[in-house]
Amino acid sequence: MKELRLQVNTLFYFVLATLSLILLSLAKLFFDLQLSQIAAAQFFVAVVATLAVSIHFILALSGQKCVTICNQGLSHFNIFGRRKFVPSEEISHLTTKSFFGLKAIQIHTNEKRITLLAFKITKKQKKSLQQLGYLA
Repeated sequence: MKELRLQVNTLFYFVLATLSLILLSLAKLFFDLQLSQIAAAQFFVAVVATLAVSIHFILALSGQKCVTICNQGLSHFNIFGRRKFVPSEEISHLTTKSFFGLKAIQIHTNEKRITLLAFKITKKQKKSLQQLGYLA
């Protein structure tokens, strides 16, 4: 069985970290303008987002959150941290799309479409996926 573990998309985490810093700087601006309730809510959202991104990034780098594609199907974690498996019979094809400079992998199944932002496919893995029949 040939397994492909997708790489961590560091650009995705960089964009999320930048957005968190923008939220933190806006919260500081709102504190300076005496809009304390808006600033407190925005500061809380920014801190929670920063912690969530940091934890997800550490788990992705350590290999505890990963996406594996093999000839039996696709194994991934959903947004709530649950491992999901999609059998290869249900996968129709994979596509890569670019949204605002971020590359996303879309797995098209018979019933739905799964979009992966935090992981990316290398050129070598694309060739292997073509051999497995996932990419056209």
